[in-house]
Amino acid sequence: METMQLRAELFREMNPLLDNNVMLSKMLAFVRSLFAAQQMEQEAAQKKGYKMQNVSPEIEKWSGCATFTQEEIDSDPRLKAILSR
Repeated sequence: METMQLRAELFREMNPLLDNNVMLSKMLAFVRSLFAAQQMEQEAAQKKGYKMQNVSPEIEKWSGCATFTQEEIDSDPRLKAILSR
């Protein structure tokens, strides 16, 4: 479905529940939990590692990879020096 169709369907399904405070509170809590889960996934992906674009040949040759965790970057002075250029 296209985004507009999905939005229309969502509002059609929600409309009967909007007059009921209990159901409205439950829907709001659910939407907030979806947002919180999305935020946690994004934070976990950021902590997992940084995929660098346009990795210099110097980094590839030295490390053999293009993905580094922030901890690896902070703990290795060579890598930190290369990335700060």
